[in-house]
Amino acid sequence: MIPTALTASPKGLNVRQKRLQHTTIRTKNKSVHSMADKKRGSAKKTATPAVPSKPATPTTPTTPTGATEIDIDLIIEDIHQPRKEFNQDTLRELTETVKLRGVKSPISVRPNPDKPGTYIINHGARRYRASINAGLKTIPVFIDTDYSEADQVIENLQRDNLTSREIADFIGRQLAAGKTKSDIARQLGKTNPYITTHAALLDLPDPINEIYRSGRCTDVTAIYDLTRLYKANKEEIINWLNLSAPEEISRLDVKHFSKFLELKKQGAIDSDDQAQQAEGKSDATTDQHAKKQDAPVSLLDSIYHLIKKDNRKPQDLIRELSRDDKKLLTTKVKDYFEEGRNCPNMIQYTISALQDGRFSAKGSGALQLIAFLYGAERSTNFDLFKILDELANQEAG
Repeated sequence: MIPTALTASPKGLNVRQKRLQHTTIRTKNKSVHSMADKKRGSAKKTATPAVPSKPATPTTPTTPTGATEIDIDLIIEDIHQPRKEFNQDTLRELTETVKLRGVKSPISVRPNPDKPGTYIINHGARRYRASINAGLKTIPVFIDTDYSEADQVIENLQRDNLTSREIADFIGRQLAAGKTKSDIARQLGKTNPYITTHAALLDLPDPINEIYRSGRCTDVTAIYDLTRLYKANKEEIINWLNLSAPEEISRLDVKHFSKFLELKKQGAIDSDDQAQQAEGKSDATTDQHAKKQDAPVSLLDSIYHLIKKDNRKPQDLIRELSRDDKKLLTTKVKDYFEEGRNCPNMIQYTISALQDGRFSAKGSGALQLIAFLYGAERSTNFDLFKILDELANQEAG
C-alpha cells in the first residue's frame, strides 16, 4: 500500500514540500534568465559596429644581407680602394679560371649610399674584373654593411697585396680625416714607426721620389732614412744619387753613406784638399782597384754567408779555418782597412767602389766596405774579429 503523503494532490502538500518546490522553480527561473542574459550580451557584442582599422603604413624595403648572387652591372669598384696596381698576367690567368669554373668565393660588397640598389666592392676587385673579362652576367657576393676602408687595408696587408705607396696613400687620407698616427697604427695593428716611415712617402723630395718611382729603391725604411739625411745634406745626397745611378740602393747602402757623412762632419774627410792629392795618385789607385777586382773573393763570400745566413759566430768560424785561409782572409780584409785609413777622397772612392762592385750590401762587397769604414775612422787599429762582429750585427740590406 502506497503512503498517503506521496499520493496527495498539490493542494495537500505540506509546508516542507511546498518550500522545496518553490526553491526548485526559482533555480530553474534563474538559469533561464542567466541564459537569456548571455544571449542578449552576445547580441549586443555582435551589434557593436567595428572600428575601421588604420591603413597599413608602407614599409621601406630592407637591404638584403649575407650571401647572394646579383647582377654584375649593379656593382662598382671603390674609388678609395687602397690597392691600385693589378698584375695583368695573373689577372688573365684568373679570367681563364673563371671562364672554366666560375667564381667560387663570393666577393664582399656593401650598399651604395649614393645610388640605392647598387653596391660598392669591399674586397674582391680582381675576381670582379676577371668576371667581367670572362663575360659573366652575375656574380656571387656577400653583402656586408659593416665594412670600412681600414678593413680593406688590413685584409690586403695580411695578403701582402699592397705596395708601400698604396699604404702611404691610405695613411694620408686618414691623417686628412683628422686621425693621428697612433690612431692609424691601432687601427691597422701596426707600430707607430711603421706608420711614420710609410707616411714619409707622401712628401718626398724630388730626387728621392725619382729613385723610388724608378724602382732604384723601394725599401720604405731606406727611403725614410735617406729623406732624413737629405734635409741636412742636400748637395751630398744629390751627388751620390747621380753618381751611383743606375745602381739599386739598399738599406745598408744608405746606412753606410750616413756613416760617410758623419765622418766628414767630424773632420775625418776633407774632400776639397784630398781631392787635389788624389789627382796625383789616380793612376796608382786605379791599378790597385783593378788588381783587387781580379783577385778571387770566394773566401770572403763564403765567410759572409756563413755569418749572415748560417748565423755562425765569427770566433768559432775563424777557429775552424785552415792556416792558409785564415791568413788570406786577414790579408784581404786588412787591405780594405788600410784603404779606408789612407783614402784621400773617401766619398769619391766609395761611389766608384759601389759602381764597380767592390762595395755592396751583400757578399764580399759588404765585408770589404765594413773594413774600409773602420779604417776611415783612423782611431782604431786593425781588428779582424771586430770587423766580423760588425758584419754579424748588421741588418740585411
